[in-house]
Amino acid sequence: MRIVYCTDSVCHAGGIQRITIAKANALADIEGNEVWIVVTDNKRPKPVLPISGKVHLVDLDVNYFEDDWKSRLHVLKGIFVKRREHKRKLQQFLNTISPDIVVSTGTSEKNFIPRMKVASHPSFVREIHFTSNYRQLAANGWFEKLSAWAGDIIDYRYHIRKYDKIVVLTDEDKQRQWKNYSKVEVIPNPLTIEHSKRSTLKSKTVVTAGRLTAQKNFASLINAWRIVNKSHPDWKLEIWGEGSLRNELQQQIENLPLKDSASLMGYTDDIISKFADASIFICTSIFEGLPLVFIEAMSCGLPVVSYSCPCGPKDIVTEGEDGFLVPVNDEQMMASRICYLIEHEDVRIQMGQASLDNSKAYSKDIIAAKWMAIFRNLLNAKRK
Repeated sequence: MRIVYCTDSVCHAGGIQRITIAKANALADIEGNEVWIVVTDNKRPKPVLPISGKVHLVDLDVNYFEDDWKSRLHVLKGIFVKRREHKRKLQQFLNTISPDIVVSTGTSEKNFIPRMKVASHPSFVREIHFTSNYRQLAANGWFEKLSAWAGDIIDYRYHIRKYDKIVVLTDEDKQRQWKNYSKVEVIPNPLTIEHSKRSTLKSKTVVTAGRLTAQKNFASLINAWRIVNKSHPDWKLEIWGEGSLRNELQQQIENLPLKDSASLMGYTDDIISKFADASIFICTSIFEGLPLVFIEAMSCGLPVVSYSCPCGPKDIVTEGEDGFLVPVNDEQMMASRICYLIEHEDVRIQMGQASLDNSKAYSKDIIAAKWMAIFRNLLNAKRK
């Protein structure tokens, strides 16, 4: 089976990049498969994860990123000029290799892939890596909300319906947004790194990780941590990641004041070791898809305390078994749950073991088998 993943880059840090590489590597190990990753922007020196020698990496050299965030004019250039170049180059490439399956990870190509003329007539698959209503959840102000509404209509009522299969990450998202769509399947993200690191759950460290952006809602975590710090000043909060809100979050830490208790740790390419050195994992996002860091933290045996945002936490965390779910922005309850795990080491250890056990459902082999079942069904349907 000839499988092509289309994405923006494998060299810029992010969950989609790591997940795409992990899936491509796992599928390439299956006898009879040949796998490509086709990107548009790959100017950084190395991929975020090692790419198997069995996977072909192709850069179309479209370079959306070089114009991103310069101005609205440059955004329009990306949509109307570079996207046309992207479509032409991708269609030409696909016709040279005659793929069976073409997968969009939901970046620039998602709007035109199903309309391309490819001689081998592949099945087109769309992955959605956030909760499907992410545009509405991220919008601020009437103009952004109007743009989000229009984007949803263009995407979900027009473009996405032309795909042969749509894959979302959680049962929650399918039930909320796609309940009556027969084309929609649920496959979670895999654990991208195989490791044997385990937390002793003895460290007085609470940890989280993600981009320092509004979606991750770290300002709410810092507010909650102020409450925790009053009862447990000897415990530390580590926030791993970089982003546009670094200065704002640092100022919040200093103003509360929490500079001796909470730290913005910056980017790391070894987040597994950071999880293994901590005792509790926290998530305060306002929306997700299926957060990879959850699975990574659980694979190190960390109990989880998370806002029950759409979508992901409710699919991953079993309340009271491997963690706690808290209503979004309920900072008092978030602090209470963190304090409970700090004060009850036996519960922390019990939940940590449950996290470790439950994380095994996200192994690359199990997830690759789910994808292969979908791909085979699509090919069989084409042959009838």
